[in-house]
Amino acid sequence: MALHLGRKRHAPARRRYRPRWMMDRRTGTAKESTSTTVADKPAVHRRRSHHWWSSRTNPVSTMILAAGWAAVAVLGLGMLLTWADANPSNGVVDAVLDAGRWLATPFHDMFTRNDREEQLYINWTIAGAAYYLLARVLSWLARF
Repeated sequence: MALHLGRKRHAPARRRYRPRWMMDRRTGTAKESTSTTVADKPAVHRRRSHHWWSSRTNPVSTMILAAGWAAVAVLGLGMLLTWADANPSNGVVDAVLDAGRWLATPFHDMFTRNDREEQLYINWTIAGAAYYLLARVLSWLARF
């Protein structure tokens, strides 16, 4: 007497998994692949899902989100340059820090600390988070 570890000899073979789009909607069975002309087949309209996570974004929504990411990048780069003690008389460093100061103006002195660098890090981080959240919300609203 032999011990069978695999599929039993007389057990029915398992059905292959078929994705939903390969199944016939009316009968629930697998579609048959026959070569017929388009005129022989009835016109079936396949509905697309309209979920917010799978729908495409429009260009306005993409541009709003890109502007939010740009603001976050400028603020983050400004914090990185401040942390690295970059030369403020350099043109690029000065431009980035000026843009960061302008972006963080609404959040100026939100939290005051004795250490000016720590105050900059806290306020600019809050500004970056606020700009990112605002961009996400506006981008989501622009989809509709």
